[in-house]
Amino acid sequence: MLYVIDAFNLVHKNDALYQALDGRGFPAVKDALVRMLARFAELEGAGVVAVFDGSEKGAHRPRRERGSGFIGASKVELIFAEPGLGADRTIIDLVSAAKRPGEITVVSDDKFVANESKRAGAHSLGCRAFLKKLNMGERRAADPLQGEDPRKYRGLTEREVGEWMDYFGFKDNE
Repeated sequence: MLYVIDAFNLVHKNDALYQALDGRGFPAVKDALVRMLARFAELEGAGVVAVFDGSEKGAHRPRRERGSGFIGASKVELIFAEPGLGADRTIIDLVSAAKRPGEITVVSDDKFVANESKRAGAHSLGCRAFLKKLNMGERRAADPLQGEDPRKYRGLTEREVGEWMDYFGFKDNE
């Protein structure tokens, strides 16, 4: 599965990222967002593409880059839209050009982007729903037994070992 993220749309729905944007600027927010998305990619086994609006000031920047230096960064790609084109159009074009759009989930609260992505065959997910999915993944990773006592899983009983041995065709050599 590939998640295509409307990056600034997501930043504006996450209080910590939005406040960091106001206080520390774009580079700090970009780094925090990449770390967050890299962790999501690692937990979900998915690829992530974050699409940012481009700007004339950022014209010198490469249009595509890997989120280098972060956990799971090989699964996170950043795309900066061409100035004047915008992230919305870039996302729609990316989904429309995909060979298997059914394997793409577009994360955006923009109705136009969501509708056009669905029309192209992709799935759509709102930013708050994505953040909830991200938080649930973090909780599962932090507590894989979901509160159960780990002593419960001590191993197989003698009877269970015998049943599995029979199932796989191993016979007792007595």
